[in-house]
Amino acid sequence: MNKVFFLLPILALLGCDDEDVVNTVSGNAEVFAITGAEINMAGEDAKYIQIDSIENNYNITLPDEFPSGSEATLTSKLGTLAIDIEDTDCGIIDTTGEVCLGAGSSTVCVPDDVSKLGIKLFTIDMGDVKRAYDNGFYPKLAAELLGDTFTDFDIERVSCSSIGL
Repeated sequence: MNKVFFLLPILALLGCDDEDVVNTVSGNAEVFAITGAEINMAGEDAKYIQIDSIENNYNITLPDEFPSGSEATLTSKLGTLAIDIEDTDCGIIDTTGEVCLGAGSSTVCVPDDVSKLGIKLFTIDMGDVKRAYDNGFYPKLAAELLGDTFTDFDIERVSCSSIGL
């Protein structure tokens, strides 16, 4: 019990949201993958595009290591890994400026034409985070806590319908 009282103030100081605190106390964590992006092309209004169709419809090349997929593909992938999904949510990462995921030689950066990333957040058991990460999902707390591993970016929670899900 003392560990919980010690952990809660640390999470609050580091800027973790209420969901992170509740998940941590209950032994869960959030992982995410990108489902789409808002594209800024000259002469067009910015619009949200599903990740699967960006390379086909725009002159934008996404790195092969980009942690992405359709909502159905991502959910199926976790199921194939035998990772139970406790809850889901959606969010946006503002990519104004450079946003990169990963570390060292496996860093993957967002192309300049992308202004926002739409993400699907999955709440899973904390013990499954490493396996999810090894299979293309990024842990949300790592993005907030590990400045030397992940670029510092904020995840804004939004309704899933606002990002086309």
